[in-house]
Amino acid sequence: MSPDPQRLIGVDAARGLALIGMMAVHILPSRDPDRTISTAYLIASGRSSALFAVLAGVGLALAYGRTDPPEGEGLRSAATAVVVRAAVIGLIGLFLGELQSGVAVILVNYGFLFLLASVFLGLRAKPLLWMGSVWIVAGPVLSHLIRMGLPDPNLAVPDFDMLVQPGLLLREVFFTGYYPLFSWMAYLWVGMGLGRLSLKAHALNVLLVGGALAVVAKFGSALLLGPLGGSQFLDELPIQFFGVTPTTTWWYLAVSTPHSATPFDLAHTIGTSLLVIGACLLIAGFVHWIAAAGAMTLSIYTFHVAALATEAGRDDRMSLFLIHASVAIAFGLLWRHFVGRGPLESMTATLSQTAREVMVNQR
Repeated sequence: MSPDPQRLIGVDAARGLALIGMMAVHILPSRDPDRTISTAYLIASGRSSALFAVLAGVGLALAYGRTDPPEGEGLRSAATAVVVRAAVIGLIGLFLGELQSGVAVILVNYGFLFLLASVFLGLRAKPLLWMGSVWIVAGPVLSHLIRMGLPDPNLAVPDFDMLVQPGLLLREVFFTGYYPLFSWMAYLWVGMGLGRLSLKAHALNVLLVGGALAVVAKFGSALLLGPLGGSQFLDELPIQFFGVTPTTTWWYLAVSTPHSATPFDLAHTIGTSLLVIGACLLIAGFVHWIAAAGAMTLSIYTFHVAALATEAGRDDRMSLFLIHASVAIAFGLLWRHFVGRGPLESMTATLSQTAREVMVNQR
């Protein structure tokens, strides 16, 4: 079966790169034998998950209206479909959370992200991009204020047991967990705004703006922590945080450390996400080999986490990573050629389309 001609190969390729980057962080050690930070972490830590979140917004915008947001009945049925997709993704995430994989599973957070996105499907590019840009700063600042009154992070991977503790689940998902959606709304809005543009026409601009933003964010953080003396108020920074920074001092908002969800971390990782997306759009003809895997990341990510739960191959992490990455790419290519849409993607699409049709028929 041939791939959907309406899909943007560059977007799928970027999603495939995000998937491989997350696999690298899940499997490869964070430090080399000499205790320096490993190449995998230097490249992918914090950036791959951010790219996934930005692409979630891009994908939703492309699936529901592209440059023309849905309106009226179309908007309501689209929102219903996205809510169903959110529920399916969240349930898969809860199942994966039951496994002892060692992975901070992102899918429950992803499901909530889709749920939030359903509210904004009717917006055009400009307001979405403005909201995302403002939230890069406003989100972390407000989160810092709110978290000053919250308990310490639990850092538990959401599973079915957490459903009986909805307060803990929502606190971890939105504020104190590995992927704090309150601040991560910046990724969603920027991604949705990007998807409302004519991506092929703006690919070079996306790349250039992303590269500039990534560099400026790192430079700004280094300036505040170095010459302006902010580092003296901080403890020694880890190679990455677990979602958010401590609230003991406002100076933590000046760091750009991976998974810190500060203004500088969000700006840098949004920048790197735009850089990757723009580059993949420009060289789409050369990255089609990974686009197939990128078009079925829900299926491949699920199989990846389930495979890690078996603990097979943990003695040789580099070989294990190469196996996971190569199987993901090969599976994507073969499945797309012989079947088409990924298995979990197909199930999710069928359920969401059914929900849309039911809603339309009831009116």
